[in-house]
Amino acid sequence: MKILFSHQNFPAQFGEFALYLARAGWEVTFATAAEQARPLPGVSILQMKPPRDPAKDAHRLAYPMERMALNGQGFARAALAASRQGYVPDIVVAHAGWGSGTFAKAVWPEVKYAPYAEWYYRYPYIDAVDDPDPKHAEDARAHALARNAPMLLDLVEADFVHCPSRFQAEQFPTHIRERMTVMPDGVDLGAHAPSENPELPDNAKGVPPDAEIVTYATRGMEPHRGFPQFMQALEILQKKRPKLHAIIGGEDRVAYGRQLPDGMTWKTRMLAELDLDPERLHWPGLLPRSQYTRLLQSSHVHVYLTVPFVLSWSFLEAMSTGCALVASDVAPVREVADDQTEALFCDLNSPEDIANRIDRLLSDRDRANALGAAARGRVLRDFDRRWVFPARARLLSDVVRR
Repeated sequence: MKILFSHQNFPAQFGEFALYLARAGWEVTFATAAEQARPLPGVSILQMKPPRDPAKDAHRLAYPMERMALNGQGFARAALAASRQGYVPDIVVAHAGWGSGTFAKAVWPEVKYAPYAEWYYRYPYIDAVDDPDPKHAEDARAHALARNAPMLLDLVEADFVHCPSRFQAEQFPTHIRERMTVMPDGVDLGAHAPSENPELPDNAKGVPPDAEIVTYATRGMEPHRGFPQFMQALEILQKKRPKLHAIIGGEDRVAYGRQLPDGMTWKTRMLAELDLDPERLHWPGLLPRSQYTRLLQSSHVHVYLTVPFVLSWSFLEAMSTGCALVASDVAPVREVADDQTEALFCDLNSPEDIANRIDRLLSDRDRANALGAAARGRVLRDFDRRWVFPARARLLSDVVRR
């Protein structure tokens, strides 16, 4: 079975599954625009590159389509070059909505196409941080539709559509949702497991041995992932718990949502606005996998905050590690964990409520340990890649055989 994965980034959502298929005897190729992509064992790299950046003067509503067309052209050129060398995949699995595989059937008309569908924009935006402005509702609805146009092109050509959660699938129109297969990405329970003798990440060695460790991990420090509210909760907790130390993994940037004006970051802003003890704040940066696992293993309470949006991999990985979790009470979290059983849910917009939940688990270690054990059990039951990967491989094999 010849499978071609295609994603602008690498290894992204497909890397571990690609490795699994290669070990199972599939012929696996990965098309990517990431310039530093290193081949995985048994996985060939097909480098693709858009011919140029989208035009700066492109119409705002046409910009998503221009970006898709340029990415799609980069994919098609790489695919045509491979085709001239005799390469024809049985199935192409692509990250939908970016052009990464949109023109797969233009190159190989008989190939099966299986887009991985992550997000469909609706207005009012369910993940909005601010209330919508009714004065611009018509424009915002048009903008949402334009942002979905590349995704819709992928779905028109699809032989199989994979969506990783019910919550994400529910954002799509009903007639599209009915064609989707909802299946999680899968979690490596061996790599993300509790440790009896945890070691702090290398960049967080200033934490004293008797510290109460609260952890938070993110790609970018932004309101979408509750960073300001977390810092406000820390201000409350530092005054109440003198042994509390926070280890905050991630980059000082915005991954989702708008940038602050004048080059200010949310980290800079919160440190300037709040009365915090900097000696009890630790910033190890964006952590490599092994160090990130040590962060989770060292945690007494791990905090995951988000608006209703795509669930971060980090939440399921924290569950798998057996962390005592405080998490936003939003639909994507409720889909994978139960309040009071596998986590304590909190109001994202109430730093006092976040602080109270953290305080409760720091004060009741038996309760915290029970929640962590239950969280790992839930991942073992519902998200273990030892069943997810074989099941997904069977589905893709069936699509090809049809």
